[in-house]
Amino acid sequence: MTTPSCPEPASRCPRPRGATLPDGPRLTAAELHRMENERQLAAWEAYARAYGSIFTLYGGDAPPRVYVSDPAAIRRLFISDRTAWGARGTRYFRPVIGAQALPYLTGDAHRAIRLLLAPPLHGDRVRALGPAVDEIITTELDELRGHRRPLIKLAHDITLRLIVRVAFGALPHQREQHCVRLLIDIMDLMYEPAAASGGGPDGLLRQIDGLVQQVQAFVGQEVTAARGSPDQHRRDLIHHLATGEPAPTDEQIRGHLMTLLIAGHDTTASALAWALYQLELHPGIRRRVHTELDGLGADAAPAAIVKLPYLKAVCAEALRHGSVVPAGLARVVPGAFEWNGHFFPAGTELVPAIHLVHRRPDLYPDPERFDPERFLRRKVSGSHYLPFGTGTRRCPGAELAEFELPLALARLTRTPGLLLTGAAPGLRTVKNGPTMTIPHSLLVSLAPQDGRP
Repeated sequence: MTTPSCPEPASRCPRPRGATLPDGPRLTAAELHRMENERQLAAWEAYARAYGSIFTLYGGDAPPRVYVSDPAAIRRLFISDRTAWGARGTRYFRPVIGAQALPYLTGDAHRAIRLLLAPPLHGDRVRALGPAVDEIITTELDELRGHRRPLIKLAHDITLRLIVRVAFGALPHQREQHCVRLLIDIMDLMYEPAAASGGGPDGLLRQIDGLVQQVQAFVGQEVTAARGSPDQHRRDLIHHLATGEPAPTDEQIRGHLMTLLIAGHDTTASALAWALYQLELHPGIRRRVHTELDGLGADAAPAAIVKLPYLKAVCAEALRHGSVVPAGLARVVPGAFEWNGHFFPAGTELVPAIHLVHRRPDLYPDPERFDPERFLRRKVSGSHYLPFGTGTRRCPGAELAEFELPLALARLTRTPGLLLTGAAPGLRTVKNGPTMTIPHSLLVSLAPQDGRP
């Protein structure tokens, strides 16, 4: 690749003669909406075949979006330190998490908040959550016993309850239930707007806003409690933020907590459900997982479980194969620049096309096949495997997800009497807001214990 004429975007970067945006499809606003909601991944694959690994999607009056699935270009455009670039991939969440949240910050402010959020989401604090994962799954399985429900709902309840624990610590049961219920109601309205009680888009926004205000009030109460009785032994995020130096404003704390609560569990739940589905389809893979777990004994420590190489490979392949996060956070070019023969005007959105990277046959031979061995044969480059995004916009909760996912999968796949219904070959992920998830037709049940309901 050629060296860019303007290494950093600059408003006065001259446009070289003949340089244009990469080629790509031009859709009306209606066509763009239909594509994104009915056949997004298949359409992206068709565009990549027609236009190459870097293409521009034009849709109605929206700014041009350049989708990038070439690893070398991803390293150059996304993994370099470009925190001054804006981020526009989370417009979907903005009414819920607020403008002060991490996804909307740039430069030094973005870097400072990432550093502030890091301790509760990394290292010993994450590893200490092992008992909480087991406790939450036990509770959810007790409620499932004798019943049947969509697998994705079970996975969401597990990951949502854990993220509430990470955010607030061990709350009284009724208070935790109240918080979880509010978050479920918000996400149901966001992802399934037809569930709204009426009034069209304005009515939907009013319903969401009312719920968001309740969650924000809940967060405010917990912030006040944390500041009023500081406990050096607390390891939860809200205590860390409320008592840190310098402490963020209450508005910033609410934004960071809402980001974690709304966006911090969804991808893990979808990956967990997809992994369980693939283990159902591939009994040989499931037996190998069980054999590896059996080698640790009945009372294996969480720290030992998450290090099992084959189990880790299964989780990594689920994140790759299921296209849980099909695209990374879009970067907004603040000033025009030229790169590799193309000219990017200010306002252009650059998108790491994660699904397309994960489906490249030169990186993942026979990419439609579920094959955990891919992640045992070689170490995968950071520009080839992108389930948590790229560069400075990589998900700050990635380590938490990579700890929780194998623990939950290990526990659920070895639960006697757990049965999946509807696990037919060829099941496709479906759009779930900005992510992809497994359809509600895949059900899970747990047999009554000892013949009792």
